[in-house]
Amino acid sequence: MNILSSVALGWFGRRILDWGGWLGTFLLSTIGLYNSLPPGAQEAIQAVVSGRWQDITLGAIIPLAALVWSQVASFRSTVRPQVVTTGGQRVETDNLAPAVQQKINASVVGAAPKTVLDMLIDKLNRNR
Repeated sequence: MNILSSVALGWFGRRILDWGGWLGTFLLSTIGLYNSLPPGAQEAIQAVVSGRWQDITLGAIIPLAALVWSQVASFRSTVRPQVVTTGGQRVETDNLAPAVQQKINASVVGAAPKTVLDMLIDKLNRNR
């Protein structure tokens, strides 16, 4: 059996492309985020990474803390369950009665998944 036609080698080649794409996206996003920071925050990150905690000033740590907090808040709002009405209003699920929450969960499980194109067309049609 030729090694180039091996199933295992083909699988490994596909994984390299898949993982390489994810890794490249992560690295380029991190570099882009770092380059968009103000110079004071960049210096604070460099000091933290190199272990020079004594060089970090309060004026540099405040933007860094704000950046970290914004990323944490963004992640939390992304993974939190949300219910949006057909009018585009967001409803807190914590304030709903248990029976209503069960009904919402049942309708979400049975709903057909929409594509991004379908959602964009619906949004355009609502704005007309």
